[in-house]
Amino acid sequence: MTEWQPAVPGDTMRGMSDLERRIDRLESTEAIRQLAARYALALDQRDVAALVSLFVPDVETGEGGVGHVALAEWFDPVLRPYRITFHLIGNHVIDFVDDDHATGVVYCRPEHEVGDLWVVMPMQYWDRYERRDGVWSFKSRKPVVFYAADVLEHPLRVPGRFQFPGNPMIHAAELPERWETWTAFWSRTGSE
Repeated sequence: MTEWQPAVPGDTMRGMSDLERRIDRLESTEAIRQLAARYALALDQRDVAALVSLFVPDVETGEGGVGHVALAEWFDPVLRPYRITFHLIGNHVIDFVDDDHATGVVYCRPEHEVGDLWVVMPMQYWDRYERRDGVWSFKSRKPVVFYAADVLEHPLRVPGRFQFPGNPMIHAAELPERWETWTAFWSRTGSE
């Protein structure tokens, strides 16, 4: 059995045995799953410092900002419209690109108090993960929504299946129509 050696950037697995590689993959999978759970907890607690610490130090905000301070400043107005939130994490699919990079899809059922509304918004996060200095972090997260509606409304009765005031990240429901396989399935007749 080869003795384990410290990771070298771009060559994390050099010198590892097959067993060590498999254990590393299992530990990496769990570390990435913990990111999603910690993100939900930090959102609901309004712990912005914990929230931004889950991202790589040079995270881009999408509005030209870079870094944890910029991300914290970006999150503040995003979170302000919601008094109480509840983010329930579900299925989490992780695909490794290489030893230090992965992508993932996380199902989430958040609920948000928005004024007099209690908005339910089933969604997915489309993630990119990166390991630096042995620590997995988010490189990016993109929320993709099935619908957003007050808990007292039927989602199909909401125009465009979307009623979610105040969030600049999310403008409309995109799923399931965004999936090419879903669209292709429903474009065929049942007799094909």
